Amino acid sequence: MTHQHALHRAAAWRCGHLIVACLAATTGLALSPAGAAGDIPPYDMKENPATLVYSIDIRGHAREANARMGTFRDTTVHRHLDGTVQLKGTQGTVAGVDNARQMIEQTAPARQIMGPAIQQAMATCGEDEACMTAAVMKLSADMKHNHPGVLEGATKAKDRLSHHGLGNWTIDAADPRCSLHALTQGTTHFRTIDAGEGYGGYVDGSQKRHGTETRDCANGMAADSVPRASAEWNGDTRTLQLQLPGLTVDEQTTDSDGNTDTAKVTIPDVSLDDLRWTGKGPQSGQQIRQVEAGDVPATMTIRWTFTPGKA
Repeated sequence: MTHQHALHRAAAWRCGHLIVACLAATTGLALSPAGAAGDIPPYDMKENPATLVYSIDIRGHAREANARMGTFRDTTVHRHLDGTVQLKGTQGTVAGVDNARQMIEQTAPARQIMGPAIQQAMATCGEDEACMTAAVMKLSADMKHNHPGVLEGATKAKDRLSHHGLGNWTIDAADPRCSLHALTQGTTHFRTIDAGEGYGGYVDGSQKRHGTETRDCANGMAADSVPRASAEWNGDTRTLQLQLPGLTVDEQTTDSDGNTDTAKVTIPDVSLDDLRWTGKGPQSGQQIRQVEAGDVPATMTIRWTFTPGKA
């Protein structure tokens, strides 16, 4: 592409967007220039931080017994995570077009009239933005006074717009802010039969398990270490989806003989779908699920509060 061609394309781009400004001033619409396939850019989408506070609590109990043999194994599990995550995102309204082709056709006459006038203003004003602003405002007034019929089609195009509320928040990978704290604990009591050479007898034993883990996000955290946290709102269905980060804990086991061992225990990420929310103010809730913690059937209780507009 030559330098002259690049300047021509830049001028055409600027002209198209100035036409959009005129249409917006005369009709109250944000319309696309010719050749933009009727795309309507998002509008009223504003930066909106959010805070997500949640807890994941897992409790389980299992008992296996053989009454005839007199043996048993009794296990309890408790895993708990508290989390606070700062999210970065936007919330607002975007416009959609029900029939893009009709919108282009209805706004074509206005664009044909304004195009040459905008080109003349660009030639006169050059890079003087104040001059261009004054020219656009004058052109808008002239359109209302001299070509009211031409604006009728552009005004009708307003009926082709549909409004959709949206919100999307994620943890800022460049500046992650979060605090996660997990605690795991549990016990196992058992009785088995020790069939030694020439004798047999019961052996009673126990195990205790305990672990903690804390993660505080800070600047410079590796990208693969940033917790996966997000929120998404659909204003059409008024539903909210949340992604709550879990955490892996090094849990230590100590048996009744004093032997120790360490294993990794994971409190999993939790996805919450189709939560009802109007899009305004804090939203809190609770959900209970049946899960497994290792081989132990357990109940997971999830509590959360999502607060938009709070950093």
